[in-house]
Amino acid sequence: MNSPSNKRVLIVDDTSVMRSLLKQIIKSKGFDVVGEAGDGHQALKLFRELKPRVVCLDIEMPEMNGLDVLARIKEEAPQTGVVMITGDSQASSVKKAIAAGANGYIVKPFNGTRVMEAIQKAMEDA
Repeated sequence: MNSPSNKRVLIVDDTSVMRSLLKQIIKSKGFDVVGEAGDGHQALKLFRELKPRVVCLDIEMPEMNGLDVLARIKEEAPQTGVVMITGDSQASSVKKAIAAGANGYIVKPFNGTRVMEAIQKAMEDA
């Protein structure tokens, strides 16, 4: 089940420091970070090109927010796991993300264990 091709992760966050931190955590657990995007349009472009198993997706981004990206991903490839990673802990945002098909939701600041638990769960659920 967890063949190397099954461990492909795309990281989407408008902050390069956050992308870098997530990349370190994910790679340290033997997963392959296949790409990084800083906005929603770039995220969709890379998603279509790279076909990751899981997308770690920020909500608050310029041009196209994470909820819109989530909806498009689930429309095009419902089997893709999506973990929302955001500074927004409002219950309404969590509910919107889950209703749109998110497989997990992590609030910043986060720890590596929580990130990997959410990614593993997203792979199993999707």
